[in-house]
Amino acid sequence: MLGLKILVGTMTVLIIAGVGVIIGGLAMKAKDMRPAFQPAEVTVPKGGRLVDTQIQGDRVVVRVAQPDGQEALHIFDLGSGRMLGTIAIRNAQ
Repeated sequence: MLGLKILVGTMTVLIIAGVGVIIGGLAMKAKDMRPAFQPAEVTVPKGGRLVDTQIQGDRVVVRVAQPDGQEALHIFDLGSGRMLGTIAIRNAQ
């Protein structure tokens, strides 16, 4: 009976250690999969101003008012900091 108790205790410790290793490995992989933030720049023209910023998923949208009264949306990837594009907002004449 004592041998069975020792066997069960040893197996319990091994199972707990194995589950800990699996959880630790998954946590390390999840940490590596998250993109690191990279610096990015938005140049606001002289006389212009930064109007608004919004985060949409893994994108940042920056709204800039131009000196001529028009506006532009600059879209950035949060992970890489890379500008994905610019959308010019023009007023109808």
